[in-house]
Amino acid sequence: MKLKTILSILAVSVAAINAEADMADYNVVPLPLSVEVDGSQKPFVLGSDTKILTEKKLDREGDFLRSYISFLPKAGVKGTVELKTGLKSDNPEAYRITVTPKRITVEGASDAGVFYGVQTLRKSLPADITEAVMMPAGTVSDSPRFAYRGAHLDVVRHFFDADEVKTFIDMLALHNINKFHWHLTDDQGWRIEIKKYPRLTEVGSKRPGTLIGRYGAGTEIDSIPVEGFYTQDQIRDIIAYAAEHHIEIIPEIDLPSHMMAALASYSELGCTGGPYEVLCTWAGYKDVLCPGKDMTMEFIGDVLSEVMELFPSKFIHIGGDECPKDRWKECPDCQARIAELGIKATDEASAETQLQGYVTRYAADVARRHGKSVIGWDEILECEDIPQDAVVMSWRGIDGAVKGTVRGHRVIQTPNDYLYFDYYQSDNMDVEPLAIGGYVPVERVYSFEPFSEGMTDAQKQLVMGPQANLWTEYVPTFSHLQYMELPRMAALAEVQWTAPEKKNYHDFKCRMPRLIARYEREGYNYARHIFDTDVNFRPDREAGVLAMSASVYPGTTVRYTLDGKQPSVSSAAYSEPLRLDSDCVIAAAAFSPDGERGTVTTDTLRVSAPTFGDITLACEPYSPFAFGGADALVDGLVGGDNFRSGRWVGFLGDPCDATVTFRSPASVSRVSFKTCIVWPEGALEFRKAEVYGSADGNNFEHLATLDNSAQDPAQGNGAYLHEINFDTVTLKALRVVITPCEPSGIWKRILFVDEIQAQ
Repeated sequence: MKLKTILSILAVSVAAINAEADMADYNVVPLPLSVEVDGSQKPFVLGSDTKILTEKKLDREGDFLRSYISFLPKAGVKGTVELKTGLKSDNPEAYRITVTPKRITVEGASDAGVFYGVQTLRKSLPADITEAVMMPAGTVSDSPRFAYRGAHLDVVRHFFDADEVKTFIDMLALHNINKFHWHLTDDQGWRIEIKKYPRLTEVGSKRPGTLIGRYGAGTEIDSIPVEGFYTQDQIRDIIAYAAEHHIEIIPEIDLPSHMMAALASYSELGCTGGPYEVLCTWAGYKDVLCPGKDMTMEFIGDVLSEVMELFPSKFIHIGGDECPKDRWKECPDCQARIAELGIKATDEASAETQLQGYVTRYAADVARRHGKSVIGWDEILECEDIPQDAVVMSWRGIDGAVKGTVRGHRVIQTPNDYLYFDYYQSDNMDVEPLAIGGYVPVERVYSFEPFSEGMTDAQKQLVMGPQANLWTEYVPTFSHLQYMELPRMAALAEVQWTAPEKKNYHDFKCRMPRLIARYEREGYNYARHIFDTDVNFRPDREAGVLAMSASVYPGTTVRYTLDGKQPSVSSAAYSEPLRLDSDCVIAAAAFSPDGERGTVTTDTLRVSAPTFGDITLACEPYSPFAFGGADALVDGLVGGDNFRSGRWVGFLGDPCDATVTFRSPASVSRVSFKTCIVWPEGALEFRKAEVYGSADGNNFEHLATLDNSAQDPAQGNGAYLHEINFDTVTLKALRVVITPCEPSGIWKRILFVDEIQAQ
């Protein structure tokens, strides 16, 4: 769908954004701290012939601005844009734009500040331009909330060439992102030239094929080779390109795990000696580097040193995640190293886990000799005595950030349930390209708050900033990469830059068309879900109804059906919250004034005795997957195949022990509920379910048990309906206890439950 169509569907035409078609608007993405327009003065007329003056050190910023306005018609009047440093601010990335009828001045606290001021001018230009642009007189004062504003890119699972990486850097610059975390090595490939170890790229940069379909659904490998690496000269060129855009590149060499490509190249670095292969699948390995061998530690030091000599960044990322210890437990060299170091198991960590701490400390020492610090995924906190200057990147939710700051470490917030851009953008996976799973829509990204609830001021000082990650197992092309990043990167930018009191999601969406115009001008592919109709539901238990509301834009009409049919221009028009109290399939979409329909949003409502009842839980849900909490289990909305959609409730280790008091007594002979299985992510099946009933709401009797212990807890991914039948009884209250299974070898064992029903 092209930009003009999107604008029509939203009824946010260029004329609605601006009073004049060629008038600039400084309310860009990310939103500046302060925008003051002086309507008493004439605007500045900006065109391709506008004179640009710069300090010598700002020549590059001046070149950027010239390129951004080169497509404009000539202004035909004399006017000057001046770029300069000297702004007094505690924030080195602060800037101020002052616009008068004859001059625009962009003054920064540093050249980086000037650069971001230039980006604001660029993004303020209208979507459709027919004449020179009017820049309203006034002042924009701005500075970022966080100094660390990161984005991660995995080039291992699928390789992107140097020009594509530069385009990715362009995308970061457009969104005021200043840290590029470059994931260069993993089990599926080695993508950086290391002079001392040439086989890392001769062997490790190639694999013969890739897993077909989602991990866990099959084992078939295609025959399409994946290969490629960056020479050190290419890397220097990319580093220089990023520096021009005021972006620091942080390289990642993932160790001691995720090293199958290195082991395939140098088998002597492993515990068993191989043979090893570059992986074509995404997990299932046991082989990692052998820290019991001196040659392995020398290899780690050599590789990290060579990488750090290339990259001027203050940091190097050393991974540290998902390291199985099976080989170390069996390896005589590793056990000898444990004895040599006097490592002892503790209540919190095995001896082998402490051995990984030794590797982390060794890598940190190497980095320190180069004047740098290491960053590691939050698993490094499982080891005792990791260096105090090690930075913790919290990806398994926010727990790692909280724990890290308690221990005095700087942290970077990158929780997978908010900032993993390899997750689906729609809860309807059928309309999306294949992804690894999960559900992180634009609104969820936008809602993230990097300062976790309960953090002290001292802990907040240790939060460097947020970062989004894109893993590319299911992202084979650069166009697909852009689709996964955009426009979620815009929501990330506002989380990273904009003051929290100025954030408003509806306002953000109304500002997005201007940024979308930039995407289209640059030829970027992007997802359109942000323009879908926002449909929200709220159970009204007192009235026994589900209240549905929908976001409505000026000039847009939301139409709906209650029988699952696609809405049309003749369907009922939404005007106020609908109050629903019976089974239906709700389909809603926004219609433009000319009758063009946007994406249809569909939800299923199923009503039974527990629906809208009073519900309590004996065990709290797992916080990252609490979503609507207990109420979501009896709100009538049925969860689909995506456990992150907000319809499901997750329990980590604990049973789903729910007691529901009906609104009125009901005859019941069957209880049903659904579970959601995505076993590569630890979303597993239940072991047994027990049903208890109460005629008076106080005294409960056992009614039935469903034994599910024979079922594979990691059966095929998807949502499953379970029914428990018994003799008809009249009940006032119902208790359902769903006990999770307890398999081994999975980092999370989460039970996802939705919609407890009784008929």
